[in-house]
Amino acid sequence: MRKTTEHDPADADPSPSAPSASRARAARRRRVRVRTRLMAGLLLTGTAVAIAGAPAVHAGVRDLRDSRALVADAELAERATAVSHLLADERDALVAALGAPGAAGAPLPGDVLPEDARTRVDEEIAGLRADVGVSVRTRLDALPEAREAALAGRSTPVAAHDAYSAAIAALDGVLRAVSRATPDRAADPTGDALPDLARAVDASSATRGLLLAALAAGAPAGPGEPDPAADARREAAREEAALADFRAIADGVAWEDYERAVAGPEVDDATAYLAALTDATGLSGEDLALDPGAVSVALSARTGLQRDMLVSLAEERAATLQQLADDDMTQLQITAGIVLAALVLAFGVSVHTARSLTQPLAAVRLGSRRVAADPTGQEPVRFTGRNDEFAEVVPSVNALRARGAALQPQAATAARDADAAARDSGGLRAERDRLLAEHNELNARLAALHGAVHGMFAHHARRLLVLVGEQLTVIEGLEEHEADPDRLAVLFTVDHLAARMRRHGENLMLLAGAEPPPQLGEPLSLIDVARAAVSEIERYELVETAPPPPAARIVGGAARDVSHLLAELLDNATAFSPAGARVRLSARWAENELVFTVEDDGAGVTPERLAELNARIADPVTPPPGAGSDAPGVGIGMGLYTVARLAARHQLRCWLDARPGGGTVAHVVLPGTLVEPLAEPYPSVPAQARAAAPAPAPAPAQAAEAVPEHARAADTTPRTTVVTESGLPLRNPSATGVGPSPQPTAGRARAVDAEELRRRLGGFQRGAREGHRDAARAAGPHPGEAGEELPS
Repeated sequence: MRKTTEHDPADADPSPSAPSASRARAARRRRVRVRTRLMAGLLLTGTAVAIAGAPAVHAGVRDLRDSRALVADAELAERATAVSHLLADERDALVAALGAPGAAGAPLPGDVLPEDARTRVDEEIAGLRADVGVSVRTRLDALPEAREAALAGRSTPVAAHDAYSAAIAALDGVLRAVSRATPDRAADPTGDALPDLARAVDASSATRGLLLAALAAGAPAGPGEPDPAADARREAAREEAALADFRAIADGVAWEDYERAVAGPEVDDATAYLAALTDATGLSGEDLALDPGAVSVALSARTGLQRDMLVSLAEERAATLQQLADDDMTQLQITAGIVLAALVLAFGVSVHTARSLTQPLAAVRLGSRRVAADPTGQEPVRFTGRNDEFAEVVPSVNALRARGAALQPQAATAARDADAAARDSGGLRAERDRLLAEHNELNARLAALHGAVHGMFAHHARRLLVLVGEQLTVIEGLEEHEADPDRLAVLFTVDHLAARMRRHGENLMLLAGAEPPPQLGEPLSLIDVARAAVSEIERYELVETAPPPPAARIVGGAARDVSHLLAELLDNATAFSPAGARVRLSARWAENELVFTVEDDGAGVTPERLAELNARIADPVTPPPGAGSDAPGVGIGMGLYTVARLAARHQLRCWLDARPGGGTVAHVVLPGTLVEPLAEPYPSVPAQARAAAPAPAPAPAQAAEAVPEHARAADTTPRTTVVTESGLPLRNPSATGVGPSPQPTAGRARAVDAEELRRRLGGFQRGAREGHRDAARAAGPHPGEAGEELPS
């Protein structure tokens, strides 16, 4: 809905007759823009969503790239397997021909290896050569020389067999490399067993060629001569070992398919021939009497069936990898869509919220200024929009305008009457009293309008806190399901940023004059209050708590405000501490009161400045001097103003002191009515929890003064939670990007997985978040906000 108001030229050019102080205040108000703060919140929300979703998109792109590379490697392995089969046939033909009587030293017949068969093999090798590694290319380049030597009769069967077998083994290595590179998410037992089946097929083909060469020789090899029969027995044994490995690795279905595929009368004959020809150290006369042609047909049929099975399984593996690549593409599209939708939704909600605030605020502001400048000469404020708090202000402004217009003629008449009845001092005094009463009434109504504006900002501050709470819930869900340590560290950084945004939102609600929540709820221990305060500051790694706080609890209605107050003091102390210095948070009993102290090692302040700051803390009504100015170098001091407001709410006493040796000490005194002592101390921190991760070495006086773990935190935090030397859970400084990082102890650096990182950081997150939730449940909903729960 569009919000409009009439334009008044006087808005851009204030009247020169207006008081200079009023013009200065108006100028300062124009410079402080609500729109700027809302735009900053919009950018922070979008950045947080983008940071949270970027790791998931990056992981999807990486998986898709890897799966496509596996598909290409699988296709290359299929081509390499086909070439290895052609080379095996060529090898077996040459070995059998070289084993014939009289073949030594004489060229082989042309029909042993026809020209077209050699051309086909050379073309396949040329097409494959550019895609394989250097070692495979070296083996392939040596084949033409071995082939020419065999065709010219200058080679023996065993030498030709060895030359070709080296190239075939190199080609089989391509398939083996693809199987080893398969990721766990695409694990397949049958795919892992393919190199063993390829080894068995190569051994079967080699056994065939060597046996045919031995049969062609017609007599056993003499002493010292290469014996093809002995090599055939070794190849047969290698085939049996490879098949055993294939059966052990592949699933039962693949082995059953193999047994069904490699079966039949010819396979039975081949098995019988292999048993007869490889059962002894040499060929007997009965073996030499076998028909070489029948043996060749049976063994070739068996080897062909084995090759068909290998090719079929390799094709199935390539199809599986292609499906994996398609699934990765789909997953990447879904992930990118979700991240984009979340980003668009975050921007849409933030923009809508900003427009719903800035447009009606501008309409009311401009209209009120115009009517206030000239009540009788300007038209009433016109407001077209939804019926919300801004719409309630417009009738009040118009009523004031009408009243002012009605009073102006009366004032003129009274002035004329005063000239005519100058002697009637009693009548003038009465008229003056009446005008003063009217003036007081107008001031009261203006104060009521001022309160209404504060109420609107408090209401919208609560809405922003609800959005931050929902954002924390989303981030917490991402943390619980994240497995990658780097992405988990990024999520914890976003979590800490949202916690700090929540504290500033609570500051805005407090400064808007929101009423405090009812004093209800269960008490919270001092350790929970300290954890909540430390978790909401930027440089939390500089804070240490020693000696440990007393075993006591703060009543539920005041625990959240005390934690908020301590967070403001700690944030101020860490901001002005030098590099490497520590800020100490401690608590102690002083008679029947509990005293918190925050000590820093900064440069300190002058006595005059210290007195000024203590005066501010003691005054919860007057805003700091710089609150209405955005001039460079002017600090508005809203942190101390927040401390003053919170202290006044619960009758706390706060003041600052100079610390001997440099620095400042902040004291916060809680009356005994807000503190309940505990009968038992906190449980001690386990030694294994202290040694879970490297941390800076404690000072001698602090070595045995670590803050104990709270009982409730022990129920929710694993016993291996990482703690600082002061006992608080330690967040990873490199993940937050703030403050100096502690130097790890030499020799203790080690890599951690996602679960270990989650255990180390989980205690800090849960301790702070549960402290806020307990405080929110204890406080209950704010008056006038039924049904809208503040985030924890």
